[in-house]
Amino acid sequence: MNQEIVHLIALRMCPHIGDMTIKKLISHFGSAQNVWSANSQELLSVYHIGHKTIQHLGKQSLLDQAYKEFEYCITNNIQIVHLWDDSYPTILKECSDAPVMLYYKGAINWKLPAVSIVGTRKMTSYGENFTKKLVECFQKKKINIVSGLALGVDGCAHKKANELAIPTLGVLAHGLSTLYPPQHKGLAERIIQNGGILSEFAPNTKPERANFIQRNRIIAGLSSVTVIVESGYGGGAISTVKFANSYHREVFALPGKVTDTCSQGCNQLIRNLEAQILTRPEDVVSLFGEAPIKNLQQELWIDLTDQELKIIELLKRKGKLQIDALSLELNLPTFQLMPILLQLELKNIIETLPGKYFSLL
Repeated sequence: MNQEIVHLIALRMCPHIGDMTIKKLISHFGSAQNVWSANSQELLSVYHIGHKTIQHLGKQSLLDQAYKEFEYCITNNIQIVHLWDDSYPTILKECSDAPVMLYYKGAINWKLPAVSIVGTRKMTSYGENFTKKLVECFQKKKINIVSGLALGVDGCAHKKANELAIPTLGVLAHGLSTLYPPQHKGLAERIIQNGGILSEFAPNTKPERANFIQRNRIIAGLSSVTVIVESGYGGGAISTVKFANSYHREVFALPGKVTDTCSQGCNQLIRNLEAQILTRPEDVVSLFGEAPIKNLQQELWIDLTDQELKIIELLKRKGKLQIDALSLELNLPTFQLMPILLQLELKNIIETLPGKYFSLL
C-alpha cells in the first residue's frame, strides 16, 4: 500500500486545508507522512499556518477514511498519481494551481503532447463539422485529445478521436464513481480503452456547479494548445481559455457570424486578442511538428491594401510587434488597426501570438 498517497488523501480530507496549503506543508516537511506526524508546534512554525488549519491534522478517523478510499480505488481500477510522482504530467506540473492528486482510469500516456478542444453544449452543425475535421487532422500525430466529456463540442471531439483510435482524455468535474452526463457512460468506457478519464476529485464527489470551472483549469493545464470551437458570451469553455492564457499556452478560437449566439464568445475572444483566429485545422496541427513551410510570396497574389502592405513590411523588419507598437509605428489608432490585422489573419499572412504580439506566418 502506498502510504504517501494514503496520507495525501487524508490531508485533502481535512477541513480548511486545500491544495495550496498541502503544497506549502509538504515543501516544508518533505512528505505527506511527515506533515501528518508533525506536532502542533512544528506545524505552527510554517508561515501562514494557524490553529484553524491544523486542528484536524493527525486525526486517526481521517486516516482510516483515507485507507478506505484508497482500497475503494484499488477495487475499482482507479489509479492515483500525485504531484511529487515522476509520472505526474510535466506540463500540468508547470501550473502554479496544479492539483496535488489526479484519480484516473485507463492507460494514459502522460508524455504525449496534448491539444484541448472545448466549446458549447449546444453545438451547431458548423461547430460539429469543424470539430470532426480538426480531430481528423491529428490522425497521424502522436497526441492526446483533451476535453471535458460534456455534451456538444466536448463529446464530439471525444467520439471522433475514439473512432479514429486517437488517444483522448476526458477530464471530469466529479469523482470517478459516477458519470455526468449519464448519456456519455458508454463513451467514457470506450475512452478508457484508448486514453482515459480523470479527475482531481475524490471518487464519491458529486458534480457540483463550482467543480466545472475548477475542472477547466486541468483541461487547459494538460494542453499546450487550447481550441474553442463555439461558445456564447460567458460560456463555460471561456474559462478554459482564461486558464490557458494564464498558463501562457496557445489559444485558438473558431470565428462565426456576429448573429450566431454560439459564436459570440469566440468572436469576442478574437476581438480582445485572447485567442488567435482559426480558419483551418492545419494551423493548429502544424504546431505539433512537420509543419509545411510557407512562402510568404506565394500568398501575395491576394489583393492587399496599402495599409496591409505597410504592416507586412514592418513585421518583416521587426519580426514581431505588439499592437500598441504597431499603432505607434503606423500612426494609426488601434481601433482602426484591429480590422486590418483581422483581415491579414483571415488571409493567412499574419498570426496572433501570446501577449498580443503579431508576426508573419
